[in-house]
Amino acid sequence: MAELICAILFSGVAIGHEMHGRRRAFDVMLRGRADSLLGAVQDADDAEDNVTVDPDELILPKQDAYQVLSPSGRVVGQSSASTPAVLAGLRSSHKSGYFKFRVGEERYRAIHFNGVRVIDREEGKGGLRRPVTVLYAAPTHDLWHETMEAVEFYVVASVLLLGGTAIALVWFLRRRLSPLQELAQIAGRVSAQSWEFTPPAAVLRTSELAPIALSIEELLKGLRQSFERQRQLTGDAAHELKTSIAVLKSSLQLLSMSPRTTLQYETGLEGLLVDTERMEDLTNRMLTLARLEGSPVEQNQVSNLNSVVHVVSERLRPLAELKQVTLEIGFGESCQVALQAEDADVLCSNLILNAVQHSLPAGHVSVVVDSCDGLAKLRITDQGEGIPDAALTHVFNRFYRADRSRSRNSGGAGLGLSICKAIVDRSNGSIQIRSTQDVGTQVTVTLPIVQGI
Repeated sequence: MAELICAILFSGVAIGHEMHGRRRAFDVMLRGRADSLLGAVQDADDAEDNVTVDPDELILPKQDAYQVLSPSGRVVGQSSASTPAVLAGLRSSHKSGYFKFRVGEERYRAIHFNGVRVIDREEGKGGLRRPVTVLYAAPTHDLWHETMEAVEFYVVASVLLLGGTAIALVWFLRRRLSPLQELAQIAGRVSAQSWEFTPPAAVLRTSELAPIALSIEELLKGLRQSFERQRQLTGDAAHELKTSIAVLKSSLQLLSMSPRTTLQYETGLEGLLVDTERMEDLTNRMLTLARLEGSPVEQNQVSNLNSVVHVVSERLRPLAELKQVTLEIGFGESCQVALQAEDADVLCSNLILNAVQHSLPAGHVSVVVDSCDGLAKLRITDQGEGIPDAALTHVFNRFYRADRSRSRNSGGAGLGLSICKAIVDRSNGSIQIRSTQDVGTQVTVTLPIVQGI
């Protein structure tokens, strides 16, 4: 299509250029014939000292028309074969220069100029000067015919070149697109059961296709990880719920095996209630995690990180006092971050609660909020039992609990830090954990500050 458009444009330009050149040549020819007509002007044999046109000195085409006028407008010579309509058209212009007129289906181009014929130059004082007006016209049908004959060469050449290059382009494109077809075949074999995708070497060597192949590879890698996380979440959730249901069922069976006292029934029911609350908490955490990973953050919702940390710290201070842990908070400038109020509360609650729960008696928990270079930083430091090095790379995994720091004794299901990471990632932030066993742990959350609030 591009070549066809270029061929059409080229042909159009060629026609215009050829027409312009031949029109100029036609005008030169008209001027030359008109000058020849002027050269045929001579004295007339009458008493009024007039001039006339000697037809014997003219060799002009029969289809041409001309008139020679005296200053008074008298016709002193004209073409005998021209019709009155052609002669009338010839005299339609009263200005010097080139002009066009039409008679029936025939088109004419003419010239009108005023000249001076010098007669009897050898008889002294430069001869006799006779002013006349010359009108000369020629039909233009031959002009168009000659122009189209000349343009036929360009058109035929364009068609031949278009046909030849079209065949070459088809061959070239098929050869160049063969890696793309191979890439499409390999990508078509990817499914939820088979994630194997290795870009062919020919694709990677093609500069236009290599970025696409690498992007597909990264996309599939991310999708594969997402599917694996969802599969792991389903399996882990089923295991957790199955364990809780098994405990609940065994407790009910134990209560129903033999008659019990009122106190025994109350104690059993309290245990069942605790197990039910644990299942409810697990379900709510799973729903929270699914909500965080399934919908984008709303940009118009912001939270004041300082205020949230203050509220959460005051809410958890009684628990810290019960565990004989000192809870200290510090603030810098007020920080507005792109977090929903509920998410900000969950983030701070989980992190501060973890620090308090895993601190040793008489320990110290520090919560600091400050800002730097448009980023808000929340640092939570405890003097607890720490996290083993082998567990640090897994602490954000769902349902992961290290033997000491994430044990069931704390009542956790292994989703707290996963939820925190999902909240931070959703707001384009980052969360890092540094820990030393038997020394303590520091969690650092970095979030972009929302300006103009």
